[in-house]
Amino acid sequence: MSTEAFLIIHPNIKLEIRLEKVENLHIHEEVIPDILRKLTEDIRADGYFKHPIIVDSKTLVALDGIHRVAAAENLGCRFIPVCLVEYDNPHIKVGCWCRVINHSSNLEKLVRSVRELGFTVEECRRETAHKLVNERKATTAIMSRSRCFAVYGPQKNIREIYDAIKQIELKLRSEGYSIGYDTESDAQDKVSSGKTLSMFITPKVSKKDVITAALRGEVFTHKTTRHVIPVRPLFVNVPLEWLHDTLSLKKANENFVEHLSKKQITRLPPGQILDRRYEEELYVFK
Repeated sequence: MSTEAFLIIHPNIKLEIRLEKVENLHIHEEVIPDILRKLTEDIRADGYFKHPIIVDSKTLVALDGIHRVAAAENLGCRFIPVCLVEYDNPHIKVGCWCRVINHSSNLEKLVRSVRELGFTVEECRRETAHKLVNERKATTAIMSRSRCFAVYGPQKNIREIYDAIKQIELKLRSEGYSIGYDTESDAQDKVSSGKTLSMFITPKVSKKDVITAALRGEVFTHKTTRHVIPVRPLFVNVPLEWLHDTLSLKKANENFVEHLSKKQITRLPPGQILDRRYEEELYVFK
């Protein structure tokens, strides 16, 4: 076994778990101050980093765990645990987060609020709405149990589209709406069952979009991408003092690999609910 990375060979992907310098990572989504503040406090209280950040091995773009990268910076960490993957692996999927409106208000009021921002809103069939959003011809679409509306704005590129979606979110929150984030299937189930008023369909971002934005130092709005990989490692539990250490990266990784080698790995099927719901198979270090 390599002394500079803990390797996991899965039929569909190779994982390299190691420490990386925080300053070398590139983020692709914005950091939300309130989320960062709480996460930083939680990590400081725990005294360790629980999960590795999923990172593209070629570019060192962080695919998830954006707030953990920022928390490591806040805590003055030199290193951070990462799981390196080959992002061009076809088994790594990029999904999206639909915006779910948890509010008892009527649909007409919601549509009116969106129009007040200058968007054109037109009623259409569900199939048409999905097609328009996926082809980036519509900014987003509002879907309820019985009706669907395409929302059009001047935005052309994918970052501008998500900036517009954020603008809609901010207005609705200011009006008292509670907005959650779900996978498309979970959001549709909630709308169909009547558990929620409606949902906003959002476009998928390509891997090229992610890498290009991150390497340019640009960021998408919060909850733009949802990365799903064949297997996800959890609970590596790296003590914070290791991440502040003045050791060389090589020596720090030797210690980290030895730390992981002493642990047992439990495999769990997709759909587990731990600190959140996971769509992937899990490799849990114990």
